Amino acid sequence: MPEKNLRKSTVDSGISVLTERIRTVKSVSLGVWIDSGSRDEENSEKGLTHFTEHLIFKGTPKMNARQIAEAFDRIGADINAATGKEHTSLYTRVLDEHLSTALSIMLDMIQNPLFDARDIDCERGVILEEISMHNDSPDELVHDYLSRAMWKDHPLANEVLGDEEVIKNVTRRKILGFKRSSYVASRVVIAAAGAVDHQDFLRMVEENVENLPQGKSPKRSKPPSLLKPGRIVVEKDTEQAHVCIGSVGLPKNDDDRFALAVMDNIIGGSMSSRLFQKIREENGLAYSIYSYTGMFIGAGMVGIYCGTHPAKVYEVIDMIETELLKIRGEGFQKDELERAKNHIIGNLYISMEDSGHRMSRMAKAELWGSEHLSTDEVALRVRGVSMQDLERVFELTWGAGPTSIAVVGPVDDEKIGLSRING
Repeated sequence: MPEKNLRKSTVDSGISVLTERIRTVKSVSLGVWIDSGSRDEENSEKGLTHFTEHLIFKGTPKMNARQIAEAFDRIGADINAATGKEHTSLYTRVLDEHLSTALSIMLDMIQNPLFDARDIDCERGVILEEISMHNDSPDELVHDYLSRAMWKDHPLANEVLGDEEVIKNVTRRKILGFKRSSYVASRVVIAAAGAVDHQDFLRMVEENVENLPQGKSPKRSKPPSLLKPGRIVVEKDTEQAHVCIGSVGLPKNDDDRFALAVMDNIIGGSMSSRLFQKIREENGLAYSIYSYTGMFIGAGMVGIYCGTHPAKVYEVIDMIETELLKIRGEGFQKDELERAKNHIIGNLYISMEDSGHRMSRMAKAELWGSEHLSTDEVALRVRGVSMQDLERVFELTWGAGPTSIAVVGPVDDEKIGLSRING
């Protein structure tokens, strides 16, 4: 069951509205979420979700960009936005007395952006600089290469920042058309957590929804088929070599997602994890070494990242292979299972003390069609993960193969590979 103070309504336009009352705070974390991300872009649209997110800050008929910034400063708040593979979010945190003002401005921004030609050209330059900055960050770039190695031409491989040529040449007309098809009521979730009354908030939303068409839900392509291992090695003059290894994962809402979280924590998700202890603590080969998961609609991945000295990269890859093969052969240990469950549950309850986390958690659950589980229910499901669950999930992910690799750094292309995992 959901948190006892979580409430949900749908306004006439089709927008979903969720609130969670937290009686011990005076602020409200507010988010406007759109079910549209880089995965939903055609080749000629790569980067337009992110471009549109930038442009909604540039002004409306009521307020220009400076006035929007000043308005949020005046109420003691910051406003920000983010684009992902499957959603876009606009969010802030305000004192309860300013909730109506913040919501009014945010809904004006997503409904009535001007998309002035001069602003488009200005922001075009900003995004191209953002892409350049990203390209100068090999620890971030290597994750993009792993996506390409794994997903190939599937839209899940689309980079959120987009394609430089698309950004350079896209027209105002193209952006307007993209925005009209993406920013529609059926794709919008508005969530608020904190000092908020549901009925009052619902009335605020209804008063500020003007001209969002009902629209259609995104038509996501079929899940990719990971039949062959991928490999991308980019020889680059960097101080470190950056390594990403990935394999098939689980999709969003999979019943095994709690066991997946526990397995990931054991492999590389904490300071006591196998990879952290082996590669950093015992051998001093890396400062940063971790595992992670990516769960999407109909598809998923598991990954491992490490940054190490170029001369040590082959040794690190060999150690990662050794640990994965060891798990395949010997399984997991009871003490690490209990330790991982306690770590996850502790972090879960601590995170729920943050209204921003509560807001994003319920918005994402709504976008994904997930259950709105209470904190206690999530903890119960984590606590219920067994050794058999771990072994099954490992065979569905790292044990299923094929395993892909991406490396960025001054390395020998011919020496990079995963010969033992992939046979």
